[in-house]
Amino acid sequence: MKKSGIFLVNKPQDITSNDLIQKIKTKFNIKKIGHAGTLDPLATGLMVVLVNQATKVSNYLLNADKTYKVEMQLFVRTDSGDISGNEIEIEEFRKISKKEVLEVAKKYNGYMYDQYPPIYSAIKVNGKKLYEYARKNQDVEITPKTVTISSCEILDINTKQGTISFIMSCSKGTYVRSFVNDFAKDLGTIATVSKLERTKSGEFDLTQAKNIEDLEEKDLLSMYDALMQNKQTLIEYHKIKDIMQGKTITVIGRSEPIIFLVDDKKNVTAVYRWVAKELYACQRGLWDEDWAEGLSEAEREL
Repeated sequence: MKKSGIFLVNKPQDITSNDLIQKIKTKFNIKKIGHAGTLDPLATGLMVVLVNQATKVSNYLLNADKTYKVEMQLFVRTDSGDISGNEIEIEEFRKISKKEVLEVAKKYNGYMYDQYPPIYSAIKVNGKKLYEYARKNQDVEITPKTVTISSCEILDINTKQGTISFIMSCSKGTYVRSFVNDFAKDLGTIATVSKLERTKSGEFDLTQAKNIEDLEEKDLLSMYDALMQNKQTLIEYHKIKDIMQGKTITVIGRSEPIIFLVDDKKNVTAVYRWVAKELYACQRGLWDEDWAEGLSEAEREL
């Protein structure tokens, strides 16, 4: 596949994000592939898979808020923060009232705080991933990161099973496993993630996603449509030579930090960053090989 674009895929449980994108890479014979946010093996739901030139726009999609449907199992704590890990602490079942749960959820609506990532995560400290320290039982200093929980809506409280289900929307870099741990602390207990499904990533929705076995080449969302859906600024620009040579350009009446240039056929050709007044500098070219090869000599001189 030479085309560039974005697949929206419903990740199954018990597979890593990397395994998923490698399966897609093999299925469609893709040269370059990436994603806009990983999911733990336990997790299911929306994966934004970037194909060929679309891998270059990952940063602009990674920054988007995410929405998750979560189930937490109370009164148990695992080393990984979810039920796939080893139990390291268990408490006796006790009654937690609906009022207590709703009060904690209310606290996290529009809440910004410093969150510590789980020890079993891929964040690097001194060149090593945290889970590498965990596997060797080595001590490491973990630095918190400021995250925002936009909303936390309780769906179900099962006192017999000791589970709480909720939907949460959060900023980039929020760890659901850490959030569940923090939520449980506020309830005066411990908990681990028992189910996790990503339902939104930016403006992409799980309802748009396909299972990998059902995925077809026609499901590839163009970069133009993907960026438009995620409310990025796209500007039609026809001076092809300027774009291909990476020249600084003037865009009248614009001062957005980032803009994407498109041609008259909705091909996304480059991403530019604002430098001063109406001047924009080329950050990187985004055109497909087929686009460049298909240009006439006259078009190249525009």
